[in-house]
This record gives sequence, structure tokens and C-alpha cells, in this order.
Amino acid sequence: MSYFVPYIDESGFHYPSYNDILEDLVEKMQDIYGSGIYLGNDSQDYQMLSAFAEKIFDSYQTCEIAYNSHSPVTAIGTGLDYVVAVNGITRKEARKSTVELLISGTAGTTIVNGIVSDVNGNIWDLPSTVVIGDGGTVSVEAVCRETGIIQAAPGTVARIMTPTRGWEAVTNDGEAVTGTVAEADSELRARQAESTALPSQSLVSGLVGALGAIEGVNRKAVYENDKKVTDANGIPPNSICCVVEGGSDEEIANAINLRKSGGCGTYGNKSVEIILQDGQRKTIQFSRLQYVDVEIAITITPRAGYVASVPQEIKTAIVEYLDSFSIGTDLTTSIIWMVAQQVNRDPRAPAFSISSVVAARQGDNLGIEDVVIAYNEVAKGREPLISVTVK
Repeated sequence: MSYFVPYIDESGFHYPSYNDILEDLVEKMQDIYGSGIYLGNDSQDYQMLSAFAEKIFDSYQTCEIAYNSHSPVTAIGTGLDYVVAVNGITRKEARKSTVELLISGTAGTTIVNGIVSDVNGNIWDLPSTVVIGDGGTVSVEAVCRETGIIQAAPGTVARIMTPTRGWEAVTNDGEAVTGTVAEADSELRARQAESTALPSQSLVSGLVGALGAIEGVNRKAVYENDKKVTDANGIPPNSICCVVEGGSDEEIANAINLRKSGGCGTYGNKSVEIILQDGQRKTIQFSRLQYVDVEIAITITPRAGYVASVPQEIKTAIVEYLDSFSIGTDLTTSIIWMVAQQVNRDPRAPAFSISSVVAARQGDNLGIEDVVIAYNEVAKGREPLISVTVK
């Protein structure tokens, strides 16, 4: 192509390429100084024109970014933040994982700026001041120092990093509430699309959008039983069941009450009492997401190019795959085979072959059958439950 003046039409913003700009500058230079001027690649004048062309092309690219920032489909970064603000939503910031700890020791002992760690070396900060109770124990919430998805299984946060006289032990009876990374542009676009469903006539679409707009909510699902009999999931007639991960109980209950239709019942394993505008109290039910620990056993055979890190890479890939599951999605065992195979960097010359993959809920017999996940559950990946045997 040759140089053309940038323009905007129904298909978007158009501008010339760097080479087109440079060729046009060379032609203009020759028009001014004559065709006899030397403009070879090694000439100083050509190098100067190249620098000019680069600056012009950079300016056109900036104009394109500014133009695309007017739509949530093409906007990126801060520009996308500005666009979705029109829908009343903001990008979800990264959150740190938290864990409930049981601290034991001498009654009355004061722990100042205490620090503990888990078996993986992650650091967890206690509240600035912790006082052990009369019974010799106290429960506190610790916050992971690192932002993002940091997991901690029960009993794994047990190392005292700031020894204090009278502080004897620490442990976590329950699993840590994992944090999140900052919301990616693709995730924010998807949530913006959901938010536009808020005023829709569809009960389910509007409620999904409302739940997704709540700060801290990660995964969510809404089930509607508009029949006169209890459905296969146990949801009563003419009721809805919302399954939610993260977020405030009160905000979730208020969103359900606001978006559900009149006379529609709510169902779930959590009951939250809210206060209506007229002062009356109302109980809203929904379900908190239940995690299903999955055991997986894989047998591989090394081939040329095999390295010792392969088993760990397979485990990491499977955990990442499982953590991306939607609520109520069954785990297809054969897909685990494919996920593990992706660790092979060159499929034409694989470093290992897979001879078997079996899986099951933790405690059940391993097999090749799919792992069935209930409507209010999601499969959870844990490296200690994944074994990779090399034969």
C-alpha cells in the first residue's frame, strides 16, 4: 500500500503502516532536493527520516488506542475502567488470602505483630496485637503477605516466625479463604456484559448480573425452579437457589431480594436476615459454594527430553485447570489426560507418554469414570492429592 491520510469509517480507525509513512517521507525529500539526493539505508538523511516515520507511526497507534477506548469490546486497561464505570461497576482489585488460626499458649500472653508461615513458606501476618485468652487459646484471622491465589489446607499453617515468650503453638483447623489476582480485562468485559442484564426481564440473567457486581464475588450460579414440584437438585417449587463464592452475606441477600420476583421463594444452606425499607425483617436463603477435593493419579513413561520437573509441572497444570471450573461442572477424567499432555512442549517429540489417568472424589475409589459435581459444588485442585508416577 501507499501512504494515505488516516480516517474513520464504519469499520473503525485506519492509518498507514510504518513503511508507508517512511516511503512517503523519502518521496517528499526527493521532491524537495531532487531525485539525485542519496537516501540509501546507510545515509544520515535516511536515518533521520526513519526516526520521523517512527514518531508519526507511534502517534497514529496512540490515536487508535484512544479511539478503541470508547467501546468495552476494544478498550484496555484504564480506558476499559472508564468505560465500564458507565454501568456502575469497577475493576476488582487483587485480594489477599485469609485463614482462621488457633493460637495456644500461656493465658494473658500478648503477641505483637506476630508472623506465621505455612508448609510452602508463605508468610501470614497476625493482627497487630493478639492476647491469648484465659483458656490458653485464641482464634484470630491471619492475612497472607502475598497478594493472589494462595492456598492453605487445614493444619498447614503451623510455623511460628516471631517467637514470643508464652506463645507455644499455632494451627489452622480450616482451609484458607483464597485471595484473587487483579481482575483481567477479559474478566471485566464479561462482567460488564453481565451487568447490562440487570434491567432485563429475565429473572436469572438479572440476578446473575447483580451478584457479579458485588465486591468480592468470584463464581456464582442461579437456579430457578418454576415448576410445582421439587426439582432434581432439591430446590422447592417456585423458588430460586443462588450459589455464590465470596462477597458479603448481607450484600448478596439484598441483591437476591431486590432482583427476585414477588412471591418467589429462596433456597439454600445459608440464611440471612435483612431489614426492608419499611423496617420489616425478611430471611433470604442462598448457598455458599462447596469445594470438592479431587484425587488424581497419573502414570507416565519418560522419553527422550524428559526432565525431573515434569511431574510438578503436570500437577501445577491440573490445579490451574481445576481452579477455572464453573459451578456444577462435572470433571471429565479424559480431559485430565489432555491437560497433562500439554506439559509436553513439543507434541511432535513428547518428553513423556501417559499410560493411565484415574480420578475420584477424595476418599472414593479411583477410576476412569467422570467425577460428578452437584449444582452447588465445584471441583478443587490440590497438589498433595495429585500423584504422578514415573515408570
